[in-house]
Amino acid sequence: MKQAYFLGSSSRNNFFSLFNQLVPKIEGQYTFLIKGGPGTGKSSFMKKIAAEIEAKDIECEMIYCSSDPDSIDGIIIPSLRVCIADATSPHTMDPDYPGASAEIISLGECWNKQKLRENSKKIIELTDKNKACHRRSRRFIDSAFSIYADGERICRENIDKRRLERYAARISARYFKKPSGRIGLEKLRLLDAITPKGYYFLNETVDSLCDKKIVFEDDFGVAASVIIGEIRTYALASGFSVISSPFIANDKKIRHIIIPQLGLGFFTKDRFCTPMPENAKYISLRRFYSSDGLRNNKAKLNFAKKASKELMEEAFSALKSAKEIHDELESCYIEAMNFDKVEEIRKEISKRIWESEWYPEE
Repeated sequence: MKQAYFLGSSSRNNFFSLFNQLVPKIEGQYTFLIKGGPGTGKSSFMKKIAAEIEAKDIECEMIYCSSDPDSIDGIIIPSLRVCIADATSPHTMDPDYPGASAEIISLGECWNKQKLRENSKKIIELTDKNKACHRRSRRFIDSAFSIYADGERICRENIDKRRLERYAARISARYFKKPSGRIGLEKLRLLDAITPKGYYFLNETVDSLCDKKIVFEDDFGVAASVIIGEIRTYALASGFSVISSPFIANDKKIRHIIIPQLGLGFFTKDRFCTPMPENAKYISLRRFYSSDGLRNNKAKLNFAKKASKELMEEAFSALKSAKEIHDELESCYIEAMNFDKVEEIRKEISKRIWESEWYPEE
């Protein structure tokens, strides 16, 4: 089964990253870290190996790139304990234990250095323009989330938390057994990210993993985070493994959660994120706020909604410009690449995976 996630996104205070999930300190885990410039074939390299994995009906997680959701930043093959990752900026990675748990695969060995030197002026110019667009987008993102946080504060001050927790307990009692003493495992993945295509939610992953989907509608996500946080605690205490998706502006808040064993998922729909999985049940959480409190702060809340949305739209526009520049930059490297040599390296890595202890032939 193919699953798709993000592990990073442009966010408040630069870049939100869960890329440490690709180099976990797990016994037997091995990670191939790919280095190389834009257009050197990193994404295609991983997509081809993922296709081979899926052809053998082995679960493979695709990690999408938030700067370009048509590209991938990594693949995770849980049953083989193998990860392959793009280890370049903004998620630069190096092996903690070189050769023991990870190694670097350099695609820079496959380019024509002379051609790149001849194009150096253009490469430097495009790279600097791309970085400038990303800096611009992050200024708008910082501003959008700062204003959004003002709306969150007002909502927090006007929430009936005890009533909300009782509601979460009733939901949990419906789906989970009593604690058994065995704690479930938690996996952190992002189901949404800020991208050039807008605030992107991975509906296809949710539809593939969940038969029952509940979406909590909550303008600033405060009540939703309380409920989903409680559900997460109950699920783990009942021994169920969960996939938790943090809020990219605040990693202490869980925005979405999936319990694969039950085919069950709970998701947040707020002013930024609009999940639209198939056949989902939508539940408004407005009743858990003080109606007088919201009414007294109506002008401030409306301003926070409108201003944060407009600022985020400017961020999307800047990311779209960055993507267009990146595409032009890629062409400089594509012209200088020996892709036959890249394919040789890919086949060697694939061969090592299938012939190693990671894949026991029957």
